[in-house]
Amino acid sequence: MTGTAASIQIRGSGFAVLPAGVNLMPFASGAFVDLGLSLALPTPGTYHLDAVVRGNVGRVSVGENVLITARLWDGAAGVIVPSSEAIVVQIAEFPEGAATALQWNSSAAISVEYTVASPRTIRVEAARTDISGTTEVAGIGSGAIQQTTLRYQRVA
Repeated sequence: MTGTAASIQIRGSGFAVLPAGVNLMPFASGAFVDLGLSLALPTPGTYHLDAVVRGNVGRVSVGENVLITARLWDGAAGVIVPSSEAIVVQIAEFPEGAATALQWNSSAAISVEYTVASPRTIRVEAARTDISGTTEVAGIGSGAIQQTTLRYQRVA
């Protein structure tokens, strides 16, 4: 789609908030998890999809390298929404000497245009990937300080 923001007509919209955080530790490294945050695209058309994903990772071992990624998943088509994968947070620190404890929080914004030929349900998924070291805490947060959200606007 081409044009300026002023020329885009919104033909419908939806918004959802993840009600509580999701612990990614019980799941295998690299396994994408349905966070329980989804929206139904009610009609065929072109949609702007936006997600904000808050992640947290904690570590207690020297030499850790872990990341959390998120993506949008089209459940009806069984595919990743193109260009929707993003790194939410990563710790890759290799200090010398004794182990130190860290807690990092970060967020990723996902923003894509997606055209569908029939109604669809789009959901947010996330995965923890342990590259090296021992991860003690990894999850997706949502709360008063910052929420994990999913939004759509139908534009054509």
